[in-house]
Amino acid sequence: MNAYILLESLIALGILVTITSLILHQINEDQKRVSKNLRRQEILNVAVMAVQTKQDSLSLNGISVKVIRGKDTIAVYHEHEEVISLVKE
Repeated sequence: MNAYILLESLIALGILVTITSLILHQINEDQKRVSKNLRRQEILNVAVMAVQTKQDSLSLNGISVKVIRGKDTIAVYHEHEEVISLVKE
């Protein structure tokens, strides 16, 4: 009888550990996603500031953006990646 109770306890503990591990993993993934989205938002904010102040490049809080203006277009790049582009119609 004691062996059966011990076995049930070990199984319950294993299930609890598994559930806790899954929850902690999901929390970690959510924090990474939130951090990535905040970084994107900060890059967009710097891009908008550069366009609004009519600067060709702007560095702020470790984020550098470069603005390329054409006749009817404006494109903003961060680390050789296009952040936003605007086309006048």
